[in-house]
Amino acid sequence: MTFALGAAPAGAIETEEFTAASAAPTISLTTQALSTDTGTAPLAPISSVLAESESANSSAAHGFDVDAAIAAATAELGTSRATGWGAPGECIVSAQRWIRAGGGAWTGGGDPVSNYTGALRLSPTEAQPGDVIQYEHLQFPTSWVSGVHTVLVTGVNDDGTYQIIESNNPTGSGYVQADESWVPKPPAGFQAVAWRF
Repeated sequence: MTFALGAAPAGAIETEEFTAASAAPTISLTTQALSTDTGTAPLAPISSVLAESESANSSAAHGFDVDAAIAAATAELGTSRATGWGAPGECIVSAQRWIRAGGGAWTGGGDPVSNYTGALRLSPTEAQPGDVIQYEHLQFPTSWVSGVHTVLVTGVNDDGTYQIIESNNPTGSGYVQADESWVPKPPAGFQAVAWRF
């Protein structure tokens, strides 16, 4: 085995004059200022802004056939489907299927908040038949953490409880069932949020 190493003569390499000053571009700086002066009025807390937004939307009509969506959910009572990421037995996938069966434009996806793109966010106390109630993590609302759950509201009782249809409760069962006197009971660190398509 033979190895040959070679080197070009120093005179054969092209050289160029280089200094840091000649390589630096000429930059002109302009002064910018950000005014954070809001005047003397105190800012409203975010909770009041959300509450105002929610109550302003509570009378909005659904954009789909609510009865057809509820009928689709009712037809699945007592059945079970596969669970796992995106599987038909997952609670949110089931709710999407039922809303879409009524012609609802549930087009969002990805996380527990972006799933509701195009829907109106409401307080759970404003939920009506055809709305969806979701348990949302307070600190990480866009994360699929254990405790996120989705139900379809099928009725509102005089005592303020809901009639709902849900899937995958208990977790992993993919089982579709109704509850005629449901009260949102989000786990610690979660809140219940209603959505209307």
